[in-house]
Amino acid sequence: MEAAGTTPEVTPAQSLDQLEDQGCIFVLRFVLIAFRGRRPEDRFWILLKQFLFDMQVQEEPKGKIAEYLISQASSLEPRPARALLVFLSQAYSQKADRLFWSTLRDAIQIYPIFPAV
Repeated sequence: MEAAGTTPEVTPAQSLDQLEDQGCIFVLRFVLIAFRGRRPEDRFWILLKQFLFDMQVQEEPKGKIAEYLISQASSLEPRPARALLVFLSQAYSQKADRLFWSTLRDAIQIYPIFPAV
């Protein structure tokens, strides 16, 4: 039984479905900023390459490649930004990654307070 005044827990993926276009851009940029410091061998970079270049890439980004990927992903229009968030959500749903899910949840919660992109 839920306490008075509380709402049922909504997953970040469900909340993502409810975001308007500008919200998706905000959330994507928030995630990109949070993940830009990940190690070159981190799965995040492979997933980002896969989405942006639509191919299986096994090599690890080094140096400027990571900056390039972040730059490309940050400049996506709303529809591809949403698609990238869905792609990452699906990829991380197979492997529990608390950092990804907590970052996504934080971004979705912060967006209504700071909607300017």
